[in-house]
Amino acid sequence: MTSPRSAPPALHLRTLGDAQVTVNGQPLTWPARSAEELLWYLHAHPDGAYRADLLADLWGLDDGPAAANRFRVALHRLRTALGRSDAVAEVRGRYLLHPELLAASDTAILQGGMEAAARAKDDAEREEALRRALSCVDGEYLPHVRAEWVEEARLYWRSLRVRAYVALSTLHCLRRECPLAVQALGQAVGADPYIGEDHHQRLMTCLAQTRGRFEAVEHYRRYRRFLRDEVGDTPMPDTVLLAERLKAGELLCREAEEAEQQRRAPLLSALRGPEVH
Repeated sequence: MTSPRSAPPALHLRTLGDAQVTVNGQPLTWPARSAEELLWYLHAHPDGAYRADLLADLWGLDDGPAAANRFRVALHRLRTALGRSDAVAEVRGRYLLHPELLAASDTAILQGGMEAAARAKDDAEREEALRRALSCVDGEYLPHVRAEWVEEARLYWRSLRVRAYVALSTLHCLRRECPLAVQALGQAVGADPYIGEDHHQRLMTCLAQTRGRFEAVEHYRRYRRFLRDEVGDTPMPDTVLLAERLKAGELLCREAEEAEQQRRAPLLSALRGPEVH
């Protein structure tokens, strides 16, 4: 009798704020840097990549015999380290991670939570899904990688977590849970200061309500410096006017001044977002 086929090891891939692989709960020790680089490259390209592109992006190599051999060695080491001969497949010339590896990563939790939030039947279910999506987020996607090939994926996952924070903030705002709304919106702005100026305006009004006008005006000043130094621009006139009103001591709540349907627009917009990656 043949022995039953053993189950593959339990793998988990962390990419948001850190880059780590655990095998059966233990951190993986990489046999070679090239194997780890190959894993993260393929994770950032879930639709797969041609060998020539991979060699050029990762190691600056042309697709010749020596480079092809280096790739084969890295691929063998990656499969061996993960304990799965099927960890990477070749489909019509493109190399792809096994779907189970993508599903075992924190990005799958973020993506799945956002999709569940968009399908939610009520706000309680939506909040639960958003918190589940954000439970895996500790920072930028593959923060240790400094290369052009990661930028598209990094931008996508940053955008997704910002949308989650904005949607969560809007839910709290609808329920007048101002401190929680400020916390979530502040995380969105911190993750991407290039977020729309309307979100900075909303954060200013929320800060004035919860922490006082000085915090609200200080955020405005930081935002003004950011626009000057990073963008070469200035705040919009209505943002300047809002800052002056808050500085004068007015307590404004933009959400309270809008109708229910209008107030839900930022939430629905955040949940729709771009097409699934």
